[in-house]
Amino acid sequence: MRRLPAIFCVENNQVALSTPVSDQSAVRVFADRAAGYGIPGITIDGTDPDLIAAAFTWAAERARAGGGPTLVELVSMRMCGHAHHDDMLYLGRDPQPSWAYATASESGYVDRESYAYWAARDPIPAYAGRLESEGIIQIGDLDRFKSETEALVEEEARAVIDARWPDASTAGEGVFANEPPRVHVEVLDPTVRLTASAKAPASLAEAEARRRKPDTAGSGGAGESATYGDAPLPVVDAGPPVDPKGRTLLEAVMLGVGDALRADPRVFVFGEDVGGKYGNAFLVLRPLLKEFGDRIINSPLAEGAVLGMSVGAALAGQRPIAEMQFNDFVATGFNQLVNNAAKVRYRWGGAVPMVVRMPWGGLRHAGPYHSQNTEPWFYRTAGLKIVVPSTPHDARGLMASAVADPDPVLYYEHIALYRDPRIKQVLGEGPPAPIPIGRAALRRAGDDLAIVSYGAYVHVGMRVADRLANDGVQASVLDLRSLVPLDREALLAVARHCHKILIVHEDSRTGGIGESLAALIQEEAFEWLDAPVRIVGALDTPVPYSPPLEAFYLPGEDRIERAARLLLAY
Repeated sequence: MRRLPAIFCVENNQVALSTPVSDQSAVRVFADRAAGYGIPGITIDGTDPDLIAAAFTWAAERARAGGGPTLVELVSMRMCGHAHHDDMLYLGRDPQPSWAYATASESGYVDRESYAYWAARDPIPAYAGRLESEGIIQIGDLDRFKSETEALVEEEARAVIDARWPDASTAGEGVFANEPPRVHVEVLDPTVRLTASAKAPASLAEAEARRRKPDTAGSGGAGESATYGDAPLPVVDAGPPVDPKGRTLLEAVMLGVGDALRADPRVFVFGEDVGGKYGNAFLVLRPLLKEFGDRIINSPLAEGAVLGMSVGAALAGQRPIAEMQFNDFVATGFNQLVNNAAKVRYRWGGAVPMVVRMPWGGLRHAGPYHSQNTEPWFYRTAGLKIVVPSTPHDARGLMASAVADPDPVLYYEHIALYRDPRIKQVLGEGPPAPIPIGRAALRRAGDDLAIVSYGAYVHVGMRVADRLANDGVQASVLDLRSLVPLDREALLAVARHCHKILIVHEDSRTGGIGESLAALIQEEAFEWLDAPVRIVGALDTPVPYSPPLEAFYLPGEDRIERAARLLLAY
């Protein structure tokens, strides 16, 4: 499509682990698939070095001349098991190291007729014979080459065998750039637990004494309250005030992408329907097309290709912003994110600085394939960062940080907030200061209850807090803003200050991020709690389409308020 200078090599070994090609594909040869992509494909003998050199020379010259990609299929055969443990099953016997192929027995699953045919075409003796007949090498050179190769392999194998095992503690290194090694922490160890807060109780007896002591911290609770040396709340970060003349979250995302494109020529956008004259399914990018049309690039309808290309571009030094048209569609690119982007740094120290924009969420009657919460899918995948802006100000500031980050960042933008006039904010003309990834924002301060959420439900939490305030109850509202890395200090601070925690999110309760947050709080702030950590989430069902069904499925304000009041009364 873009006539890229690429050569795709398919080594056709005629069998997967055990399944032959005939059971996998109806095409005569894999090169026939090239026609479907509008590129030439050729099939050659993969045991003939001269044919291989000629084919790749032709393909390379064609690519350099602007002819575009070529697919070259090399037909050969796998002469051993899928892995060493499979040799005995494949051949029916465990082969010994040798320059000659082992004989296959009847008990193996290999096709013995094909195996014998390709064994006779062993390219090492065959090509050596050709080179000898042409006088390029001399008789005896092949034996010398073999001896040199055996010595080299033995030397390197011995170096591996003799090498010391790595220090076990290094297992926690290299998940993200510039972070300390990850370690196991025993939170009940007194040397760990008593450093959590300078005012933590030194013993259960002291904890009980504090519990019986009347509240003198002015927390606003009724009667007696467990203070446990209330931790101070984080500083309130309400952000710019809501202004009907301000920018929407959709516009803020657009501005953030525009800031990145202007600041760094390595940045480009790649996704379905993002370029041309369209500018994204929600028209987010349309205002940028005139200025950056050459760097806002339409992709094929293939999420795996969008993400795979972005991983490759990031490894090559670019700063791709990949877009999933809806976050639900990321499922078809799951492997590229979870097993490639997330693990490259840990496995071999490579950097994958890419952003994946993930329009997400319900509250819009869009049904089960355009409304899911996929953030829990990736929350437990080490190597992926996750940010979830809830305001226009944060959307623009977090985009700046995400694009500059040396690791892959999933950027969740809630579709229901895109054009919500209730959250408009005035934004500056120039790029804002980046908002550090991993820093939560306390949107509202209160002593009686902490409501913790992210995304669209931060605003739901704020409205519930307003209702409670009408009865004199003051609730803190913590916007997590970043799920990975998580601002544990802010989360634990509101837990230790308010003593009662209500976690609210749009996702289903089971397996949701709320359960992980609740586990963290009860393990590390148990002494400060006056009630169970409460989680309010959606039903454990797919997202329904019908408006009344979706309203029942999602946690509504009335249900959240009731949960809050029951928690306050506990």
